[in-house]
Amino acid sequence: LEEVGRRHPGTLAAEMRRTADELALGVPSLVAYASFARRSPARGVPALVAALIRAARHGTPLAGALAALAAEARANRARRAAERAAKAAPKIQLVVALLLVPSVLLLVAAALLPSLLG
Repeated sequence: LEEVGRRHPGTLAAEMRRTADELALGVPSLVAYASFARRSPARGVPALVAALIRAARHGTPLAGALAALAAEARANRARRAAERAAKAAPKIQLVVALLLVPSVLLLVAAALLPSLLG
């Protein structure tokens, strides 16, 4: 937590630094992690804190849990991007229907107008 908090800017990194400082001052890890979860409203923090608490309680390696959390976060991000892309398609179709089709029809009418009049 200390290293991530030191290397990155932002509120979440500051909260990680604060949690690392609490741990360095001797606050029990479960208490420090719980207060980190309360202070940080970011989406992935509860899962991160749960992994940290599991690792602290059971002495399990944290790397595997963090890799799984990162993979899940990437999958969620890709899913949200796909949802946004799916919502954009009807909007693009509306632009095509309302702007491009009438302008093409006007161009065709302008090209045909001389032959119809003369």
